[in-house]
Amino acid sequence: MSRRLLAQLEAGQANPSLSTLLSIAEGFDISLVELLSIEDKPSVTVQRDNASAPALWTGSHGGTGRLLVGSNPLELWEWTLGPGDERTSEAHRSNAREVLLVTAGAVTLRVGAADQVVVRRGQSAVVRADEPHTYRNNGKGRASFVLAVHEPTGALA
Repeated sequence: MSRRLLAQLEAGQANPSLSTLLSIAEGFDISLVELLSIEDKPSVTVQRDNASAPALWTGSHGGTGRLLVGSNPLELWEWTLGPGDERTSEAHRSNAREVLLVTAGAVTLRVGAADQVVVRRGQSAVVRADEPHTYRNNGKGRASFVLAVHEPTGALA
């Protein structure tokens, strides 16, 4: 990340992308949830309206990635991919894992150099998130999935 972009973010002159937020968190050796935390969390946090959770990623075909709730080192996301949408992520920290449950359509996964795998509605998968990985919707309708991310701190990849 450039110094110029960081200065623009600090001055409120630019909006960070999900990739930028992840880079900043990694630079501080903290999770995305810790970076976005504003106050101490109570014993139970309820996201009363998931649609009001911030969309930290927006796809070019109408998809969104919303961070619903989280507590270090765990995050819960709701993802929707429009037809042709793709979300590629760099490798997370060592031993990071993502667990997904497809709730609509089908999601094509590619992790590292491995062959792609299609996960359909009602199916779930575990992803080694310490390798580059991609979620893609190759279908004609929307694909949706719930994603839990476990990213231990203090173990940069």
